[in-house]
Amino acid sequence: MKRFMMVVALLILATAVHAQEYSTARAQMQHKYNTRFLSEHLKQTEESLLKAMQDSSLGIQTSAIQTIRELEELFTAYPFALLLSPLESKLRDENADAVVRRLSALALDGLHSEAGDAVIRDVAKSTEDKGLQALCNALLVKGGLYK
Repeated sequence: MKRFMMVVALLILATAVHAQEYSTARAQMQHKYNTRFLSEHLKQTEESLLKAMQDSSLGIQTSAIQTIRELEELFTAYPFALLLSPLESKLRDENADAVVRRLSALALDGLHSEAGDAVIRDVAKSTEDKGLQALCNALLVKGGLYK
């Protein structure tokens, strides 16, 4: 139950941040974003998502990775550096759940990092999972990185 509540809290946070991000121009002018507060809040959220990714429940893991993907779209300037290595580990782990691996590939692609692109390229060449291999190759083509 505690895990479920954590995921619900993270999804509520993402929804609230999403609603704030798309407020009207007038409201944006009246209420400038406190970038320091937002940065600290994202840092705390990133730490919570890291813990959720390490949970034994596949549902918690997939929800956390999907939340990462949604936050990447909302906050393109935030690096989410703390999550890079765990996402790489999930993607490389041949014994990990197939959905977790695919979501990890999509999240790594969303980070737009050279390290993440290199992992996607390596997995495309080495994985035995043909579906994941096709996804990684498609991500490389989409990013103009296919070689």
